[in-house]
Amino acid sequence: MSPAVGATERVRLLTRARNVGGQGEDGCVSSDGSAPTDRASILDRFTPAARDWFRGAFDGATAAQLGAWEAIAAGQHALVVAPTGSGKTLAAFLWSLDRLTATPPPADRMRRCRVLYISPLKALAVDVERNLRSPLAGIGQAAARLGLPPPDVRVAVRSGDTSPEDRRLFARFPADILITTPESLFLLLTSAARESLRGVQSVILDEVHAVCATKRGAHLALSLERLDRLLETPAQRIGLSATVRPVDEVATFLGGGRPVTVVQPPSAKQVELQVVVPVEDMSALGEPSEDLSGAAAGAVRRTSIWPAVDERVLDLIEGHRSTIVFANSRRLAERLTARLNELAHERLTGSAPLPGDAAAEAMGQAGSGMGSGWDNGEGTRVVAAAHHGSVSREQRSIVEEALKAGQLPAVVATSSLELGIDMGAVDLVVQVEAPPSVASGLQRIGRAGHQVGAISKGVLFPKFRGDLVQCTVVAERMQAGLIESMRYLRNPLDVLAQQIVAMVALESWTVDELRDLVRRAAPFAALPDSALYAVLDMLAGRYPSDAFAELRPRLTWDRLTDVLTARPGAQRLAVTSGGTIPDRGLFGVFL
Repeated sequence: MSPAVGATERVRLLTRARNVGGQGEDGCVSSDGSAPTDRASILDRFTPAARDWFRGAFDGATAAQLGAWEAIAAGQHALVVAPTGSGKTLAAFLWSLDRLTATPPPADRMRRCRVLYISPLKALAVDVERNLRSPLAGIGQAAARLGLPPPDVRVAVRSGDTSPEDRRLFARFPADILITTPESLFLLLTSAARESLRGVQSVILDEVHAVCATKRGAHLALSLERLDRLLETPAQRIGLSATVRPVDEVATFLGGGRPVTVVQPPSAKQVELQVVVPVEDMSALGEPSEDLSGAAAGAVRRTSIWPAVDERVLDLIEGHRSTIVFANSRRLAERLTARLNELAHERLTGSAPLPGDAAAEAMGQAGSGMGSGWDNGEGTRVVAAAHHGSVSREQRSIVEEALKAGQLPAVVATSSLELGIDMGAVDLVVQVEAPPSVASGLQRIGRAGHQVGAISKGVLFPKFRGDLVQCTVVAERMQAGLIESMRYLRNPLDVLAQQIVAMVALESWTVDELRDLVRRAAPFAALPDSALYAVLDMLAGRYPSDAFAELRPRLTWDRLTDVLTARPGAQRLAVTSGGTIPDRGLFGVFL
């Protein structure tokens, strides 16, 4: 398809039911390849209250839910791979909720937290906490109807947005379910608050593909091994994802060498994609748009695709109930938000807002004054709000609630709304320029039609001719389910050094104990002794050159007893430097 072909608008519709297969009729693939068992009566294993609520709220369980419940009920580690909107999160949570409601809290209040949910995004963690209210309330109401005692299940969130008061409260009085992020889990394990995790029985790792192939994933793998060491019995691990390939690699990462049951039912998720070029000729972009000459002419104005993109995106927003527009940068998200609101104001009033007036100020503020959605009370029509990591937690919550309630027609977001977040009745996703990857594109388009059996509809707008080619290729691979393969990192020594300092900061370790724990994590399963000793030498101050002599050692290594102990300040260093550095060359380093 030539990008220079003259046409008012070029649209390519890609519609197909993607079938992602597993083994067996129901798609449950056991780690040993055995055939799945009959699960017609799997719901009978739940308590009457949970069973009554589920049957009243849903037509029936999905294949992903049935397979997950069978594996979880058997006490197996499980990786559930199914498209967005197939009920994966409920599949992981409902069994745990049922067990929590069926058994009283432990006598030791420090062992009350029995379910740990780990999300790669703070926004997803908050969304899951919000969505848990419905099944908890439903099970409580069902229990009341059946004459059963009401369940007492508390949920807590621990992330970078959690207030110090709430953090201290959880450390003293743990909730039954803790929703957290990988970095916050690391901080919990590196402080006295780790005592609140000693009762954990199940760990749910959502959107596992988002961390598997990164240093963040290696960091989390070691944190999970540190958690298991605190427990009387290692916790059951449940991984969830819609886009993983190859599955065996991710299952190994999740289990750390332990057997993992893969639940991957055949998928019939329908994805409808359009690649739209809203200009007549993309080859004319960048050419001078007017004939000006002379000393006072100023800079030459050139043709741009953005006016046409802005107009077409606004048309799509006005033609649908709820829309999410994805951009690949925060700057573009803010620019699109402001321009869409300006265009909406122009269409409503026939004139653009003047700089400095109330309407112009409302246009430039991401979501402020949008309580009524279409009109902020001053005649200013607000159709879109921005959502990204630089927006405050309070503002993000307002934007999310307004979109879910149908008050706000559109949200312009970055990857902050990409993973697993249920945005309610969103019926269209718009992607401006090609998504970063096929997997990312599937996650984003999956925000639309985020219900069982619903069709996910998306529109991609390329910015230039090269981007058109990329959009077309990504769209074709999305419809075929051909996502990129991933591979978890092997032996990232900077991550190892950080975790060793955190471990030793709380208690003394022998080298053999430390080696055994580290090698249980999949990324470090093949860690050679030479690499481990080199890291320990560095942390203990044994540097290869006098040029490093000014660096302060972080631990002491007694070579006679092989015991590692922390030096003063090690714990403070660990908690203030937690996390991993993204592999992006954003800053130059000059010596």
